[in-house]
Amino acid sequence: MIKNEANHYSKSKPEAHPYVDIQRRAHLGYGPTFKENWHEEIQLYYLTSGTGLLRCESEKIDMQSGDIALINSNELHVLESRCMKLSCYVIRIDLASFFSLMPGPRHTKYAELLSQQLICFCHLIRKDPRILHCVRTLIREDEMQNDGFELAIQSSLLELLVLLLRGYVTKIYTKKRFNTRMISLNQLKSVISFMNENFQKSMTVAELADQALMSEAHFCRTFKKIYGETVVNYINLLRVDKAVDLLQSGSLSITEIAMAVGFNDANYFSRVFKRKKGITPQAMRQAFNHSKRALENQRPQGSSIVT
Repeated sequence: MIKNEANHYSKSKPEAHPYVDIQRRAHLGYGPTFKENWHEEIQLYYLTSGTGLLRCESEKIDMQSGDIALINSNELHVLESRCMKLSCYVIRIDLASFFSLMPGPRHTKYAELLSQQLICFCHLIRKDPRILHCVRTLIREDEMQNDGFELAIQSSLLELLVLLLRGYVTKIYTKKRFNTRMISLNQLKSVISFMNENFQKSMTVAELADQALMSEAHFCRTFKKIYGETVVNYINLLRVDKAVDLLQSGSLSITEIAMAVGFNDANYFSRVFKRKKGITPQAMRQAFNHSKRALENQRPQGSSIVT
């Protein structure tokens, strides 16, 4: 087999550059590839095979092989697989640490704005050969670690940031506006974590608003503004995502799955599922089974699928 971006798994290695982390990931099956999360670093997803849906706060973006997604600091996000096997590289960049190690550039205007997380970039980068070249260079230098790779990674990161600044900036916050946003985010973070951990339980908007220390009306407005969904729709989406995992296991009936993820009515569950995923639970289960059989028929005797 020829080694390429879609099938190569690099060996683990000691951390050589504390400001950037590059990982190779593969996900089998449909549904979220990880739990919804946020972090202070910016993050890139470079899809090397498969198709996916990126949910980043209020945006939903269809992704295909060759696309690059960019997650800004403190944006709640999840990448959902829309195929039986999705492969990607995940590149997380700590800009504050990066510029702190570079005495020259860190005092420039844009270095300070980037370090303070005041600049936001658009979420999808598609068919940009210059940025694609930077990303592939970062991956290659990180994997090969030839002489001078640390300098090559620094150089590629600087080039990448320049290209982003010149073509992909969506907004630049003032410190006051950024602080206001962070206050709202911090109030909502504990609520989002609670919802993710207790999605199968009954919860009211009033209870969640109390937890966020907001009035119910202010909580609903702030939640919708930041995440692009009503609270009820967000909870239903969490439940549907969990249902996708259960459908792939094949051990529970549709009614049992509905009850397990927090729906009290299987018919209502099916309607919500189709509205969110564009397909009924039963049809998705049939698609899973068909894809699994196809994969098994393609595998040589005695081989196994690596996850």
